[in-house]
Amino acid sequence: MQLNHLVIRELTKESEDSEVHISDKGGAVDIHSAMANQLFDALLSAFDRRSALTHGSFNNENTDGYPFISAFEGFVNSANSKDDFQALVDTGLSQLAAAMGSPSARTATGGYMIFANYSSDRYDFLLVALVRDRSSIALNEDLLPTEVMEVNLEQLHQAARINISTYKAGKDSYLSFVGSKEKGDVTHYFTNAFGCTDVTPSKKSTGELIRAARDFCNYNDLAEKKEQVVEDVVNYMERQRTEKQTANLGDIERLFDVYIPPEQAETKGGTFGSFANQGPYNVSHEFKPHTSTINRFSKVKAKSDSWQLDFTKKSLGTKESGKDIEFDPESKTLVLRRLPTKVVEQLMEALESED
Repeated sequence: MQLNHLVIRELTKESEDSEVHISDKGGAVDIHSAMANQLFDALLSAFDRRSALTHGSFNNENTDGYPFISAFEGFVNSANSKDDFQALVDTGLSQLAAAMGSPSARTATGGYMIFANYSSDRYDFLLVALVRDRSSIALNEDLLPTEVMEVNLEQLHQAARINISTYKAGKDSYLSFVGSKEKGDVTHYFTNAFGCTDVTPSKKSTGELIRAARDFCNYNDLAEKKEQVVEDVVNYMERQRTEKQTANLGDIERLFDVYIPPEQAETKGGTFGSFANQGPYNVSHEFKPHTSTINRFSKVKAKSDSWQLDFTKKSLGTKESGKDIEFDPESKTLVLRRLPTKVVEQLMEALESED
């Protein structure tokens, strides 16, 4: 990653009913500083670890009502100088302060605002995060424990990342948000400040994608291949999650096209993306796969007082299905076939130890 710009400012709010102030402290940080890059790396790592991101896009139907949108557009079309970035930061700060001071966000508190513009091999990004202090312990010159305050980069109270390259390419879902665990309108002030609309939680996008995959198969004479198609979709999302990459409807559409018969390729090929992107599914064009939702569709976990089960769904079938694990609902039995040698040896040792 290449850090292009880094600005740190502070928003203060003393109580629920007090006004939000933009502190005069802070400003542009030297991007060549080792500590600046260490801070950025920790911030980016904390963002990438979040599995429940909300994705969306700008409310382009009301750009006048959201000044940040125009400011961002101005930065994107500028020379990306320090002054250009500072102008974007100033607008972002004022909009965040206004949103935080709204009646619906009265319980929101201030903190340190970090604005980072950076580039990867493929994309340019803008990352905005709200972090706060935490108490820690250090040793003074006499080796006595003393309290120190440090920036808590592990816990992001609010954060937003904009994929500038995706935005410039005219694609959907270039905004990603991390929200707090608080409930109510207080969690919406970040999205309001940036003029984000059509937000869909990654958990919902993951589940709706799988539902759309099944329905698409049922509607397009692919019912016999449905389970294999769904398995391919789940495996794709697992790979993307492992590699910390987003899932893309274009990639998934190509998975479907492999199963479409040649005689239907002209009419059915290349249609899954729009099918899943529209209602009732409304899957974002790009989203981060949600871990627990994927596991729910890809694994079976069950337990009783004396045993536990944990296996992939593709291993499960009904009686005489030929699968590694066969379930007979009539006799309420589960049969495990083709056990690995190591498992057989473990079972034999367990039985011998009972004699």
